[in-house]
Amino acid sequence: MSKHWRPRRLDTLLVGFACMLALITAMGLQVRPFTYLWVTLYTGFSVAVLAVSLTVRLEKQYLEEHEATIAAKKDLQRLSARLVAAQEQERQTLSRELHDQVGQALTAIKIDVARAEQGLLPSQTDLIERLRRARQGAEETLEIIRRLSMLLRPSMLDDLGLSAALGWYAKQFSASTAIRVSLSDDGSADLLPNAHKTSLYRIVQETLTNCARHSEAKSILIKLGTREGRYIVRIEDDGKGFVPSHEARGIGLIGIEERVAEMGGIFELKSAAGAGTKILVSIPLRGTPEVQGGAAEAAARQTHENPIG
Repeated sequence: MSKHWRPRRLDTLLVGFACMLALITAMGLQVRPFTYLWVTLYTGFSVAVLAVSLTVRLEKQYLEEHEATIAAKKDLQRLSARLVAAQEQERQTLSRELHDQVGQALTAIKIDVARAEQGLLPSQTDLIERLRRARQGAEETLEIIRRLSMLLRPSMLDDLGLSAALGWYAKQFSASTAIRVSLSDDGSADLLPNAHKTSLYRIVQETLTNCARHSEAKSILIKLGTREGRYIVRIEDDGKGFVPSHEARGIGLIGIEERVAEMGGIFELKSAAGAGTKILVSIPLRGTPEVQGGAAEAAARQTHENPIG
């Protein structure tokens, strides 16, 4: 709801009476009392009617513009949700194609090169060396393809769940950036819908990427778990921090906020120069703890910490 002031009918009536009093003061007692009374009453009434009429038109215009703004915002949210879903579907398809088609082709090439290498005579050292380099190049390319496939859409997110996918990604992130990552997870992510798991994975992925690019942090702490009917994701780093502002938000933060909004959750960011950055995502479980209370308690008892780095 907009916080801009808009006139109310009471305001216009007060304006009308104020004008009437002003007219009374201006006229003084220069006319007969009876004429003076009727003139002031008619003048005040006319001003009040005109003001009320103007206010009614302004209220109608305001409501129409407000409803149009709300409708446009909802349309943008639906469009954003469809774009995110289409993006995830495209990533999943591309990941499978890389893993299955390209991966299988490279594996076949590696096997053929190895067989050709085995068929050479020991004296053909030059050809043996070339084939060895070709086989090694195929193996390295195959490993790159596997990593790209996992980064696009980790299969373990679908097969093993959010905890395993985040554990794998944290290890890869720590190995490539030398930033220590500590992951604490109570294992309750299985209570969430698959779409929520994907969104939370992308949120953690984007947050760690931003941390590696801008924070100059040495370590990152990630905590996931349920509390009071909500699923909480907390990410903290010990980097240089920054002064948050609405205008300085990047595409990554905007994307995180949109994903959290789609899940009906709450997004909080706290940072200060030299004090690191803290991000909190809280989404409702929508009755899941009451329905699956036993599963939630069992998951909570399985809390573990996985320091990586």
